[in-house]
Amino acid sequence: MDILQKRESSLSVKSLIPGPSSFDVVGVGAATLDDLWLVPSFSDQEHVSQACAYAQMGGGPVATALCVLSSLGHSTALLDIVGDDCAGGTIREDLKKAGVSLAGMNTAANSNSARAVISVREKDGARQISYLPSNAGELRLKHEQLELVKKARLLHINGRHESAARQAVQAALASGIPVSFDGGAGRYRDSIRDLVEQSQIRIVSQDFARRFSGSDDMDVAIRSLLMPPVQLVVITDGMNGSHIVSPNGARFHQKAYPASPLVDTTGCGDVYHGAFLHGYLERWPLEKCSDFASRLAALNAEGLGGRWVCQKMTMNL
Repeated sequence: MDILQKRESSLSVKSLIPGPSSFDVVGVGAATLDDLWLVPSFSDQEHVSQACAYAQMGGGPVATALCVLSSLGHSTALLDIVGDDCAGGTIREDLKKAGVSLAGMNTAANSNSARAVISVREKDGARQISYLPSNAGELRLKHEQLELVKKARLLHINGRHESAARQAVQAALASGIPVSFDGGAGRYRDSIRDLVEQSQIRIVSQDFARRFSGSDDMDVAIRSLLMPPVQLVVITDGMNGSHIVSPNGARFHQKAYPASPLVDTTGCGDVYHGAFLHGYLERWPLEKCSDFASRLAALNAEGLGGRWVCQKMTMNL
């Protein structure tokens, strides 16, 4: 798969990007530590089976998108809070290896970090996930962290750490920094609606779009998401591809690419976000952004773990 394939297009991204900055992208989100097991089958009965493969790596939607961006050459920083346990140390080390700055990371004493155990079925990549949230508490941004936001080219959020996300959004908007919102499947809640409505870039799942708009009709969902100050709406739908729309009337469908082989879909949406934002920062045409994002997401599904493609890019690109 040629993930760097280029396609010409008359559709282009309207630039919102300010000038020189400390970081290209600053994100607010909750990082996790994922233990991934590739297994031959699932069972609802007590049993013992031999796993096919195992991997451990950091996870979390915003954190993974930042890892993708860093792997593609951008400077990034994550604003988050982790515990002082071994998992927290591994989360930080994984981000550091990927090139994500820890300048905005907080560590809570005597606390546990977020963890997930993900069983992936070998024959089709289906998943069963057990998640243990962190007890490190809510993130509260200090002056130094807000300064990182004010000097960024882009702020990326997904509604986690709501209070901190609002702090960051207000700092970004006051400094003319565009906000990107990641709306994942099963993650919509009314309490974060204001964060969506203040963002300029809205890349959301079909489920999120449906719940945000209150309608199953794609056109209704798009109109709901196109309200100002938005400059770009992307609705993703797994193997059905994605729909890209801008307020100036540009609209097209991006096909999804098959993974060969299909191993694990963990993190593919997060990779899509990071790859699309890479194109946005590079001022690529919209069609090129979506094609690259779809290709990179498919490539990620060819390995075990949400950041498999980041490791591949670090080694090979």
